[in-house]
Amino acid sequence: MKDRFASAESGSTRIQSWLILNLLLLSIVAVLSMTYPVEELSRRLGDIYFRLRRPLPTSNLVAIVLVDDQSLTRYGRWPWPRTLLARLVRATSAQRPTAIGLDILLPEAQDEQSDEDLARALRDAGNVALATKVGGAPQRTWADPLPVFRSASVGLGHAQAVEDADGICRSVPLRELSTEGPRWAFSIEVARVASRLALEERSDGIWLGDKHVWWDGTIRRTTTQGWESYSAGFLTIDYREQYSLGQRNPPFVVVSAADLLAGKQAPALWGKAVLIGFGATELSDRLPTPVSGQMPMPGVEVHANLVDGVLRGGDLRPARTVPQILFLVLFSLISTGVVLRWPGWNGVLAEASLLAITYGAGFWLFAYADRLIAFGPALCAGLLAVPLAQLENLILVNRGLTKGLNQLQQTIRRGQKPVELPGFQAAEAIHDSITDLQSRVELVNQLQSELSSLYTFRQQLLESMQEGLAVFGQEGKPLFRNGNWDAFCRKQGWRTDLNLAELGRNLGHPSWKNVEELFKSEQPSLESEVYLGGGFWQVRGVRLQSDRQNDGSQWMIVVTDLTSRLERDQTRADALRFVTHELRTPLVSIQGFAEFLQRYPNAAGSADASATIFRESQRLVSLINTYLDVLRFDAGARSLRREPVAIPQMIEQVEKIMLPIADAAEITIRAHVDPILPPLEGDAAMLSGVILNLLNNAVKYSPARNEVALRATQSEGNVVFEVANPGLPIPQGDLEKLFEPFYRGRATEDSTPGWGLGLTFVRRIVEEHHGVLEASSDPNGIIRVRVILPSSSQTN
Repeated sequence: MKDRFASAESGSTRIQSWLILNLLLLSIVAVLSMTYPVEELSRRLGDIYFRLRRPLPTSNLVAIVLVDDQSLTRYGRWPWPRTLLARLVRATSAQRPTAIGLDILLPEAQDEQSDEDLARALRDAGNVALATKVGGAPQRTWADPLPVFRSASVGLGHAQAVEDADGICRSVPLRELSTEGPRWAFSIEVARVASRLALEERSDGIWLGDKHVWWDGTIRRTTTQGWESYSAGFLTIDYREQYSLGQRNPPFVVVSAADLLAGKQAPALWGKAVLIGFGATELSDRLPTPVSGQMPMPGVEVHANLVDGVLRGGDLRPARTVPQILFLVLFSLISTGVVLRWPGWNGVLAEASLLAITYGAGFWLFAYADRLIAFGPALCAGLLAVPLAQLENLILVNRGLTKGLNQLQQTIRRGQKPVELPGFQAAEAIHDSITDLQSRVELVNQLQSELSSLYTFRQQLLESMQEGLAVFGQEGKPLFRNGNWDAFCRKQGWRTDLNLAELGRNLGHPSWKNVEELFKSEQPSLESEVYLGGGFWQVRGVRLQSDRQNDGSQWMIVVTDLTSRLERDQTRADALRFVTHELRTPLVSIQGFAEFLQRYPNAAGSADASATIFRESQRLVSLINTYLDVLRFDAGARSLRREPVAIPQMIEQVEKIMLPIADAAEITIRAHVDPILPPLEGDAAMLSGVILNLLNNAVKYSPARNEVALRATQSEGNVVFEVANPGLPIPQGDLEKLFEPFYRGRATEDSTPGWGLGLTFVRRIVEEHHGVLEASSDPNGIIRVRVILPSSSQTN
């Protein structure tokens, strides 16, 4: 319950931090959104949508007649005579368009005949809408067409363009005010003429027949005595790809004015709203647009995009304020959640992925829902979320670090400095003056070094224990175990990570049957001795008290193998008995034969008696010397001498000593020495003792009337002494223990007296000579012991 409560409290704290971080982030973004850089960023990111969108098919509603460079070359520079413009209007009208939008200002008169000719052409066409503009400062007067032209047209609209702060045209005013009242945009008038529908202003918006004209703003019209006011509104331009000569899939049907004036037919203009305007390079009627390249877009093409959008019922417009705010809040929540969930570079990559996905979603809304999302605030939120989250993490780390340092220092102060760690030094106290994070980090490093020293010391101490040790938590789960515990579990066929309940069941001891309930009680310790897997084990349990309140008590279990201790004690007791037996046997023989010689000095068996005395005394001396050498080597009082060893003479001497013993046991010794052996340096007396012990064991454990072989050979530059004798096969497990002190094989411990010191002596001497001792037993009953010593050339 405590863990659940702590987890719930921690989760509540994280949620609170997350919400506070979002509030701070949204406040900063709200302020930044009102600045020019963020507004410009939103506009530029929106412009990219137009370029990402695949080219739309050529419009089947709008076409353009351009007064281009070809037209100016053929008919002269602008301005043209009104009669020539009248010809262009008639040639365009002959193609039977639904409407003609003349995007050419006609505020000044030429000669009366020319003006009348143009007015007649406009009147005859019957579907021409004219354009007008507001002049520049300071007068800001309208450049209206002459009355004769205006009366001949069917519509008049303003051709004002709105350039944003970056100089790019993205919208046009829905209407402009004049002394005559509000004037609709030129594109709206052309669309009205082309559709032959009435333009109505209703409470729910502006309608062209059954088509809703979408615009950015709200309908607000105030009328009082003598004047009227209108709210500002803008038509967002849904730009197609900009037209260029030779395009495979042009956005609009474009016809040169020169071709129409030359009498060429343009059937592609039939049934379309046709706009006539300038496209020549030398004329300055061009505007930068989101889809423009190096060359700005002609004004007539800008209007063509607007007319096309109105006629096809397009409703591209910026998203409303409330959806934008909701989108920003949602993005901020997700963004901060991501960077808090994955701090570091993973969080940065996740945040970058989130921004890419969100921008892709905005493009989908643009392409398929005709909505423009201001992505600049969202991008600011995404970029600021990472450093703000890191700042919050630093604040939390600073608080947690101070608290943790105090707790850590108190923990270390309660500990004891180990003598084995001279580098251990207590950290300085944490003063209130230590306020910067760098100082705290340095203090953490110092405390970590101290803890590492303590941990390493205690870890090595636990690992070096001969006993198996494991620590179990409050719920019986293993928290720590050393290598000997794993070896103990594997020896019993158990899992090394078993819990406390499994341990109690596997032990099978009544005291450990209900170990979990027992450990929940206040009992401080538990100790039992059990037989497991053919061995005898002591199992001890000790309760450990934790400094942390939520951890509860822990239990340390220690298992000790008593089998080897019992066997070793028994073997040592047997060794004393065997030593007594071995020493007494030759002494009794010597005493008996000496008494025989005293009583019967001239008896026939006197010679045999003296030989027996000599043989038994040699055996006794060898036995005592061997035992003393082992004791001296164990005590470190006997060192080796380094001198050349005469191997043939050493083998011959050992053979002479062992010959009486072998004869008495009815054993034949066969010695062989290679004629060429590498030089050998060492302690000749000790090496003689090694060969003597090996031969003595071979004779002792060989059946009567058999042969023991002694060989001195060379192998890979080493000197090899090998003793082979017949006997009972030795199991592999016994071969590995053959050279341990007081160890005697089970097959011979009851049949042949001895205490197992000879081969231990052999191993110590061979190791001092940097040699190797090997033992093998084949199924045929041949036992071989090999002593491999490096030659003088290898040791020097």
